[in-house]
Amino acid sequence: MTDNITIVTAFFDIGRGNLPAMIRGRILPPHQHRSTETYFEFFKNLAKIKNDMVIYTTKEHAERIRNIRIMEGLGDRTNVMILPSYLPLDMTETRDNIQKVMEDETFWKSVDNPHLIEYWNSDYVLINILKSLYVTHAINSEVIKTDLAAWIDFGYVRTIETLPKSLEWKYPFDKDKMHMFNMREIEPERPISDIIKTGDVYTQGCHIVGGVSVWPTFMQLMIYNMNMLIQNNMIDDDQTMMLMSYLSKPELFELRYNSPDDWFRIFKDYNNA
Repeated sequence: MTDNITIVTAFFDIGRGNLPAMIRGRILPPHQHRSTETYFEFFKNLAKIKNDMVIYTTKEHAERIRNIRIMEGLGDRTNVMILPSYLPLDMTETRDNIQKVMEDETFWKSVDNPHLIEYWNSDYVLINILKSLYVTHAINSEVIKTDLAAWIDFGYVRTIETLPKSLEWKYPFDKDKMHMFNMREIEPERPISDIIKTGDVYTQGCHIVGGVSVWPTFMQLMIYNMNMLIQNNMIDDDQTMMLMSYLSKPELFELRYNSPDDWFRIFKDYNNA
């Protein structure tokens, strides 16, 4: 098994620094407000890691991102991929369909916390669902040279203590599997509609690891399950669709338990460097 891992991440400004204070009569939680500068402060920590890194962004932020990695001496291990926006052109209609579901009173009144961003902001939902698309695009673009690729959120490293002392990340994940990190036991018989209603999280979307040969299949599962939810007048963020993907094709995945008390332990708990 190989243990070298290419990190893929992305930053697209979808306006989280300018969210309304209240939605549907309830105060939006503080953690859902996040400015561009906050994202970049967190990324300065992630940028220290010595792995190959592929970062998707718009032209506006590309030079800043590249320079942060250069300042760490890692410019030669960095590919900044510039896109006009986070949204593939052929998914504009999908975004509109997600928004229609979110604005349907029948839907949002069926969930316990309809003020949370995953129930009213289609950009937030779709950009998270597209994590697997960015990784697959990097694979198809041949900028990934390792057998393993990981999605790590741009703002994942809130504090420097999250990083390993070696500033390297190596672990022999099975390259024939997708590796997801669950924070509660999977309940296969529980209806997805009930999970969306309560907002319970089973699999963590901030870190996902897989072999380059299986990421495209994972992407297809994510897109399929998104469309299934839309057709049934439901929507949620990527973490519920990750669970649906696992349930529909469990043989593709390896689940690894990660405590809900600290989501950001992957570099320490799974590291041989």
